[in-house]
Amino acid sequence: MLQRYDISMDFETNSLSIREFAALGRVSRKKNHFKTAEEKFSMIQKVSYDGDIIRSAIDKGKGALVSVIRSNEFFPIQSCVDIIVERVIELFKNNSNSCSEVVIDDHDQFPGVHE
Repeated sequence: MLQRYDISMDFETNSLSIREFAALGRVSRKKNHFKTAEEKFSMIQKVSYDGDIIRSAIDKGKGALVSVIRSNEFFPIQSCVDIIVERVIELFKNNSNSCSEVVIDDHDQFPGVHE
């Protein structure tokens, strides 16, 4: 599955939001034919967090931030959440309203299997 996460921080409202999208179509994903930019994504989840809670978790370390981000409603696999956490930390370091996009292809999680 091809997934996209849009991560944005709004410092005026002091909130972080993560929107999860998935490519749900049946497109050939062979290296020679597949183009990520042309894929159509559908939003499957949106979660929001209080900025102060995120800042506190960042101060405690990546493990604490993962614990805050994951919930019963939003539980990305470890490889995805590691990337999301890195992007969240970058957004807070920049200290300006900004966003980040993460695109993850499950095929990349299993090298050599789909070649």
